[in-house]
Amino acid sequence: MFQASRTKPERILARNSRDLLLCLVPCAFALQERIRMVKALFRDKDQTEFIIATIPTQLGIAESRRLLSALRQENIPCKRIIVNQVITPNTGHAFLKLRLKDQQAALSLLDSDPALKDLNHVRAPLVDLEVRGLPALQYFGSTVWKDEVLDRINAGSGRRYFMLGGKGGVGKTSCSSSLGMRCALAGHTTLVVSTDPAHSLSDSLDQDVSGGLPVQVQNPFGGPELPLYGMQINLEQARAELRSTVAGGGAKGLNEFLDGLGLGMLSQQLKDLDLGELMDTPPPGVDEAIAISKVVQFLDSPDYAHFDRIIFDTAPTGHTLRLLTLPDFMDKGLGKLVMLRAKLTAAASTVKNFFTGGKGEQDPAVVAMEKLRGRMDAARALFHDSSKTQFIIVTIPTLMAAAESARLAASLRQEGIPLETLVVNQVIREEAGDKFLQARIADQQRAMQVVQSDPGLGELQLITGPLFDLEVRGVPALQYFGSVVWK
Repeated sequence: MFQASRTKPERILARNSRDLLLCLVPCAFALQERIRMVKALFRDKDQTEFIIATIPTQLGIAESRRLLSALRQENIPCKRIIVNQVITPNTGHAFLKLRLKDQQAALSLLDSDPALKDLNHVRAPLVDLEVRGLPALQYFGSTVWKDEVLDRINAGSGRRYFMLGGKGGVGKTSCSSSLGMRCALAGHTTLVVSTDPAHSLSDSLDQDVSGGLPVQVQNPFGGPELPLYGMQINLEQARAELRSTVAGGGAKGLNEFLDGLGLGMLSQQLKDLDLGELMDTPPPGVDEAIAISKVVQFLDSPDYAHFDRIIFDTAPTGHTLRLLTLPDFMDKGLGKLVMLRAKLTAAASTVKNFFTGGKGEQDPAVVAMEKLRGRMDAARALFHDSSKTQFIIVTIPTLMAAAESARLAASLRQEGIPLETLVVNQVIREEAGDKFLQARIADQQRAMQVVQSDPGLGELQLITGPLFDLEVRGVPALQYFGSVVWK
């Protein structure tokens, strides 16, 4: 019923709210249409092909298997897989000789770069077998996290948090798992958490730790159980929670809400827009941000109070940097979606209340999202606390990886993130020779057999790329590499 007692300012507010809705709807329709166009392009087999690139290790192949399954589920065409960095008997010795020379140049850069030279440098060898399972992790950890290194990292009392990050493919998961193993053996109840959307933690520990809750890692040595736990964040569940939070129950809940607006054709336009569909395509960085916020939520619970060492195996550099600029991300990415929801709700409520005399209520979806943002802000504050947190950069001795590590270190310092340690992984020992090469080749051959026998990967065209004796960097090297791989 029309409320004649409404004042002139209230009538103006109602008219302005209606105009706001009329402006927002076309923008949201345009965004939705662009998302649909990109999705259609990715699924068009005449225009698009996804090529999987991996390396000949059990961890690399397992991740490729999961990737192919996800591509098939999304109907994204994929016909080829490249297995790169394959060592052959004919190239092994040349690889060692020239890679040692190339490696020295990268190590010199790491030692002298202004952003890196003041860090504690830890060098981890390129071992002759894949670091997978607790025995291998214990051996690898004893060579990387030596007593003096571990003591320095563990200095101080109370709960400590460690974030390991860096370029993709440098061995962050192996370093994270082995650090967790060393902390557990030292008597600390330790949780290793993977926030990488492409999880490898279960493969590294050789035990399923998926599901989004801590799983105690079984001790293969017998005797008492180790105080070591692993957890892979369930990102599908996190995305579902995000959609529910922002859309207020998804498309159905949103459409039921719009049915009660009393806005005639405008209500139908908003229903046709289906904001719930937009929530199926969250902005970049949501996976990492939601994962961290959920970890903080877990750690606030008394059920998780017994963990005194928390190790985060993070996604590659770009994801991690988005995490560290979380407040800006929330404002510029996810925050805009929340703002859209809040504006639609406020405007529609104003118009509806003008005609019905009702009293506006706060949107529960907006309330829930504000709580989520609060948890993320708490996480960011935690990761800036030098008394509790330390970021550890993991890299490998190549010029490209060294350059990316220097940029990451500069960004971390700019954000005020505590940084003391740089791990240089996969350093080839001077004495490496025939025995090392034979072990690596045998390990790679086992991984290649897995590719060829896998029901999904075995159907793809297999392309192998040799492990070159110098870094593939610059146009001449890329041209040579391309002529070998893309025959």
